[in-house]
Amino acid sequence: MDEERTSSRVRGDQTWRERAACAVAVEVARDPDLFFPVGLADEQRVALAKAICSSCQVVTTCLEAALECGDTNGIRGGLTEDERRAARHRFELRCEPARVSAALSGRDVHLSRAEQKELIRRAASSGTSAARVAKVLKVSEAHVKKLLRLEFRRAARLLPGTLSAAEAAGERNPA
Repeated sequence: MDEERTSSRVRGDQTWRERAACAVAVEVARDPDLFFPVGLADEQRVALAKAICSSCQVVTTCLEAALECGDTNGIRGGLTEDERRAARHRFELRCEPARVSAALSGRDVHLSRAEQKELIRRAASSGTSAARVAKVLKVSEAHVKKLLRLEFRRAARLLPGTLSAAEAAGERNPA
């Protein structure tokens, strides 16, 4: 059903759509709005769209793409608009170490809030430059330096004696 993924999808990559079941489904050719039902009266259309999704090799990628971009229209990844709204919170709490590693190694992947925090934690502990982290998170270096200072302070509170006062103040952070 779902294709096996060995790495995170690059941000903005839509090539997976070519392999989507909905791209070749006869039902979609007959009813182009099948994946955009209106109201509860379209229960049969919802069921048919979900059945197509259930046979799709890229259903997980489709759902992740919808959650990443905040798509609120239609059925995506086998979920309706309401179901995706409920899944969004769980998605933002996701923290996959492989995605964080991929981002730090230069891949342009979408990171959840939890993954962004993990990236900052790793950057602080490894001495990754603020410039590198800023590029990955697509924020200013000044903002990253602030995040790293906060992380150094948090780590100092959790593990007393492991960081010097200068490190806790953020002076360790290389530019």
